[in-house]
Amino acid sequence: MNQLTKIVIMSFLLIFISCEDNKADEEPLPEFGSISGAVNFIGTFPDTGEALITLDTQWPVAGPPAGFAYITSSDVQNGVYNYTFSNLSFRDYEAVTVTYWPEGYVTAGSNYDLIGSYIETISVTQNNADHTINIEATFN
Repeated sequence: MNQLTKIVIMSFLLIFISCEDNKADEEPLPEFGSISGAVNFIGTFPDTGEALITLDTQWPVAGPPAGFAYITSSDVQNGVYNYTFSNLSFRDYEAVTVTYWPEGYVTAGSNYDLIGSYIETISVTQNNADHTINIEATFN
């Protein structure tokens, strides 16, 4: 065997061995996370005002929420509202709250009631991207 043939064979073996086998059965890591769950409403949903669910990065709240949704009585089925905050950045979130705003949602000088909450750090990471948080919310 001449020298050139040995070099070609060695190069081929080196390339063949060094190629990593991508396993098709491995799931890729997520790019975003989510927090979802159910709000179990206790009491009668009011005819006026607005209910709001928020996802906050700080507690007590300081600044706009990371996510929010208005909840109407038509969104509630058998006393339960299902929610999802999706496409979340990987970070810590401090609270999921449900508030009732009797006069509608107005940020300056509004009166509102905290009717349900989950106030605990929720760490959304690539290895733990999806969380389920269920909350009870009580209308007085």
